[in-house]
Amino acid sequence: MPANSLQAGSQDGFIRLSLVQPFVNYLTDRQIDPRRTFDDHGLSVDTVKDPSLFVHSEVVYGLLNAFAGLADDRYLGVHVGELHDFSKWSPFAESVATSTTLGQFFAKFIQRIPRETNSVEHKLIIEPGGAVYRVARLQEPGVDPIQVTGFGAAHYVRLLRSVTGDAWDASQVSFESRFIVGVPSGYAGIETRLVDDPGMRLHFPTKWLFQEMNFDSSVAQRQSDQSGEEISVVTAMRSVLRNRLADPDLGTKAVAKMLGVEMDRLRRALERHGT
Repeated sequence: MPANSLQAGSQDGFIRLSLVQPFVNYLTDRQIDPRRTFDDHGLSVDTVKDPSLFVHSEVVYGLLNAFAGLADDRYLGVHVGELHDFSKWSPFAESVATSTTLGQFFAKFIQRIPRETNSVEHKLIIEPGGAVYRVARLQEPGVDPIQVTGFGAAHYVRLLRSVTGDAWDASQVSFESRFIVGVPSGYAGIETRLVDDPGMRLHFPTKWLFQEMNFDSSVAQRQSDQSGEEISVVTAMRSVLRNRLADPDLGTKAVAKMLGVEMDRLRRALERHGT
């Protein structure tokens, strides 16, 4: 499906193409060339830099799924979401700057997100027993938004962790989607559930909405730095073991020695990747 330049909101199901830039940066930093994948989707890598260009959402879904195959990373969306500096994304930055509580942030973020896409609808559902932040797809997707779902999981978990501070409790958080395959089981200590909803639903305690918002970008960055280290370990492991998978002596200790890392660090990296 070709790209279409249009004003946000003039047609349904479109998304700003520049939102895939974090994925391009991630691949480029790992010396993976995404240009052929762009060509296959009738796009150019340079078009990502044009903030006025919108494409149908399924173009983005297919593009990011293809990136995951190119990187040989089934959780690419999660890994990009963990490293993405969302404080530089205008809807997020504007909402943080003008909010004192998490509830205010979500209310303002929901107002600003239609500038970026009209393929989904964001809702905050508040009930006594818990709050739900829901991203509902306005059309049944013809292309599975697997990596977009993974990116969303990482993005919103990081957001909650960054603003709740000492109140953060992973056991009180759950993430649901039909495309949960893009998120490692038990990701970040939260519960991950398969449901019929093609969008995403993040459940958390209602009381967090009234907590003073104290977004700590340094905390988010420390989390990202650690994630990047773990991703590097797994990337190196894939390279080292590619031709040794039939070796009967392979084990955590042997692999850690090959990579020159501590066994605990290797285990953490594997756990984060759900393997």
